[in-house]
Amino acid sequence: MHTLEQPRASISRGDARVALISFDSLGDGLIYLMMADNLRANGYQIDCYGNIAYQLRDWLPQLNILPYPAPSAFEAAFEQYDFVIASPPSFLRRSFSETDLQRVRQKWALICQKTPQSWLHDHSAAASPELAHQFGGLLSCAGPIRFKTFDQESVVEITLQYMRERMCLERLTKQVSLTPPSGLKHRRHPRRIVISPDSAGPEKKNWSPAGFLKLCQTLRDKGYEPHIVVAPNNHARWERLADGRFPTPRFPEIGALAAFLYESGFLVANDSGNGHLASFLGIPTVTLYRKKNPLFHWRPDWAPGVVICPSFTLPKLEGSWRWFITPAMVLRAIENLSSH
Repeated sequence: MHTLEQPRASISRGDARVALISFDSLGDGLIYLMMADNLRANGYQIDCYGNIAYQLRDWLPQLNILPYPAPSAFEAAFEQYDFVIASPPSFLRRSFSETDLQRVRQKWALICQKTPQSWLHDHSAAASPELAHQFGGLLSCAGPIRFKTFDQESVVEITLQYMRERMCLERLTKQVSLTPPSGLKHRRHPRRIVISPDSAGPEKKNWSPAGFLKLCQTLRDKGYEPHIVVAPNNHARWERLADGRFPTPRFPEIGALAAFLYESGFLVANDSGNGHLASFLGIPTVTLYRKKNPLFHWRPDWAPGVVICPSFTLPKLEGSWRWFITPAMVLRAIENLSSH
């Protein structure tokens, strides 16, 4: 990356090359795609890096989306850019020494939902007047996206506020322009409901398998078409649990899953990435959340959605929240979403 102290020939914002490196979870990956599209709309020439985002590249032809470089060449791959904004992926965070961190934070603006103090660095202090004018708030955007106290805002709303107040972007929208692959029709199967019973934190976040299977039967009895969709590494287990009673389609990559979700009517999920993906695609969601907080920050918030919380909690009895969410509550939420 060009050092910010070096004067350069006058170039416009659109000529400057900016890289945005996404964190490597599904929910975060979608948040950074929204950020990249808003940077583009504000005149930046943006390249977005992320293995999750790369699997959705055909849906966003307006963006240049690239996979992560090889770990051994990761840092060097970004020397070509005028400015780099990075939420380092987990494999990079694990390998960072204190020396690595000190070097990288002076070259890149390090961001995340929450960041350690050691990530902070104000790039505006060393910038030439030309670059300060050109990049504006981007030079001082390093640090937490959750940069102040928030109450009921979703992570989507928090990120929009961060882009407005810390990046100083003027044109902002949470709706990312999507170009679905040829032949797909939005919600073609309005009674097909995708059931997503897994998550990245099964011990804490997942409703019980028995609850999901009972929900599938309840939905079928009401004329819906439940399909159980899980990550590839959980597919064999859920295929056994479904025992032929309900379809369990398997999707080898995110793009294929997105196509299936896009043509479905609803998604029911734990607090998980699949809920964010469905919402990102404009599919109404029902999220099962373990705490009594329907406005928790990480709820899906690109499309209409309902968060179902336990009707009662027993704080001293871990996992008891699962007893107080019922299939009837989920069915009622779906019917309410259908009526709007």
